[in-house]
Amino acid sequence: MINVKKKGNKGENDFYKWLRQEGIDRGAMRNPSSGSGIVKSDVVNALGINFEVKTVKKLNLLKAYNQSDRDALASHTTPYLAIHFDGMSDDVWLMVMDNWTWKDLWLKSREDKVIQPSRELRWALEKLKTAITQVLHLIK
Repeated sequence: MINVKKKGNKGENDFYKWLRQEGIDRGAMRNPSSGSGIVKSDVVNALGINFEVKTVKKLNLLKAYNQSDRDALASHTTPYLAIHFDGMSDDVWLMVMDNWTWKDLWLKSREDKVIQPSRELRWALEKLKTAITQVLHLIK
């Protein structure tokens, strides 16, 4: 029989190590108190996120998300549920968030998109600018 507490601790360790490896939060670490202290997140981080980490075979999704949401309210953070189901690749986690958090992320991702014109387009715009300037001088 698998020790559930050890499995949960290993999952929390694996998740924070993944965050660090991917450069998402270099200071992330497993919360040794596992949410029993002031910091409720299973993974302490500087992102303003309450991570509820579950490493499971089966899961009551609503119950797990409600736990993350309740803990996030107490710590004034954003709730995320990180789930690793048995049999998944070691570096794959399902992330669960509510629609408002997703909307904020989506809008932020749209703001960060700065269109960089190609070299050819920049050349064409520069030629057009020159041509317009010449025409304006002729009209005067």
